Amino acid sequence: MSKNETFFVRLLTILMCMTPLYGEITVGLLISIENNSKFQMIHNNAYFLCEPFGIMTLEKIAEKGVNPTECKNAVENYYISHPHDKQYAKEHLHIQQSYHYEMIKEGCILYGNGPESYSEMLLRQGLAVIDSAFDNTEWNMKLKRAMQGALNQKKGMHDTQIQKLCIKEEK
Repeated sequence: MSKNETFFVRLLTILMCMTPLYGEITVGLLISIENNSKFQMIHNNAYFLCEPFGIMTLEKIAEKGVNPTECKNAVENYYISHPHDKQYAKEHLHIQQSYHYEMIKEGCILYGNGPESYSEMLLRQGLAVIDSAFDNTEWNMKLKRAMQGALNQKKGMHDTQIQKLCIKEEK
């Protein structure tokens, strides 16, 4: 094999190895934050609503709780006593900043802290629980691990009666 042929084969091999590195990376610009469970983003001049996937945030729990009035009051009391938790998204995500995201049928995966998704961040702080209807083999263990950390440390809602008042226990 001549030098030119060897060079061409090596170049072709390197290019073939690098093609998976150039997959589509979706990066969106964060436009607004409504609360911990809803924010608006823009990608290619198209606006879309991004809601954390696979979890039920305190806001969603308050809306869809088993006992709506008691549940809403418990969540409001929690936020009064923990004002930083109510502003968690605004303190950890920044408007007019670009974030990597993926859209899946269960919602939006927003990477707010490097490889950690925003859903994992909320679970780790005890500001959400895993949605009982969620079943995604790729993410199940990551979310369970994040929630287990908050349970062990009694963070967020795990130190209150919110789960007992708002979430129907399945047997």
